[in-house]
Amino acid sequence: MKRQSSTGMGSAESNIIRRRSRKWFLLLLIIPLIPALIAGGVFLRLSSKYNKDVYVSQEYVEGWDNIPDASVDIEVTQAPENYTIAEPTDIPDAPPQLKDIEGNNDPIILVDPIDPDVENILLIGIDAEDVENEGHRSDTMMIVSINKNDNTAKMVSVMRDIWVYYPNRNAWSKINASYAYGGPGQTVNIINSNFGLDIQEYIVIDFTSFRALVDLIGGVQIKLSEKEAEVVPDIAQSGTTTLNGKQALAYSRIRKIDSDFVRVERQRTVLVSIFKSMRKMDPSTQFDVVTKMLEYMRSNIPSKDITGRLMDLALQLDESLEQSTIPGKGMYTVHNESTWYMSLNWDKQNEALHDFLYGAVNGEKQ
Repeated sequence: MKRQSSTGMGSAESNIIRRRSRKWFLLLLIIPLIPALIAGGVFLRLSSKYNKDVYVSQEYVEGWDNIPDASVDIEVTQAPENYTIAEPTDIPDAPPQLKDIEGNNDPIILVDPIDPDVENILLIGIDAEDVENEGHRSDTMMIVSINKNDNTAKMVSVMRDIWVYYPNRNAWSKINASYAYGGPGQTVNIINSNFGLDIQEYIVIDFTSFRALVDLIGGVQIKLSEKEAEVVPDIAQSGTTTLNGKQALAYSRIRKIDSDFVRVERQRTVLVSIFKSMRKMDPSTQFDVVTKMLEYMRSNIPSKDITGRLMDLALQLDESLEQSTIPGKGMYTVHNESTWYMSLNWDKQNEALHDFLYGAVNGEKQ
């Protein structure tokens, strides 16, 4: 029988200790990787669903000549009264649906960034229950502007009754008709062309279906005025209250007690409140909510970027973000003859918009 040395231990016992030490060393190496592996698995699941249900394979072109029905590109100045365009007659009367994008989406014209630090994303809201605006027109348009340099965000609502120039038709019409003519791609092009912007990406949201999302997050907190409380279903009094999905949708669609200008402010308020509620959730619940949210949206943002973009929005869209509406005060004229629309003072409006988004004066950064 082999004897153990007085200064050491038997080889068998020594091997056991070495194997245990190696096992613990491997565990120490693996443990820090576990969160990353879990996160990777979560991302793969989310990415797979996004690519299947949300992602729009967007075509990009160099100019208007590559857009269907292209015509001469005329510089936008103001809306001549003799330039009109008939209401589309070949568009279904039914309200828009997310699936419509698959058969109606123009290429986006490539535009160089105005400021590499400022990223503008167009948020388009379609409302399948807005019978007053039926016919596949966009009910809501918001520009979400993220400044990657100072980590701030801004939001601009674009009124749907603005009279804009359509270069590919050499004519003027309401801006919300752009969605009917060529889906989100044409809406991006028309906004870029008329306002001198550099939007290349969009998110289309079904604002009707967001009732389910609001209910999923437990409602949204909104401060209601007395008049608002009277028209939102099942509200007893004014003040801060939690609205369910049905009530939040009704609130965001109010227009008769004041104006469309206040209506778009309400829509921004609801959106900010949704992200505020999401920020309070634990990671598991956030993942469930984001997964559910994907059912109500379409976007040309690649899946490798979307989780970061959604997180950016969730972290930055709060009550403190700067907000604005186009047209600005004193920058438009109302026309109420055969068609009700707003004609803009383009020079004044575009200078104010660029100043708001980029801190630009006369086209130069401050």
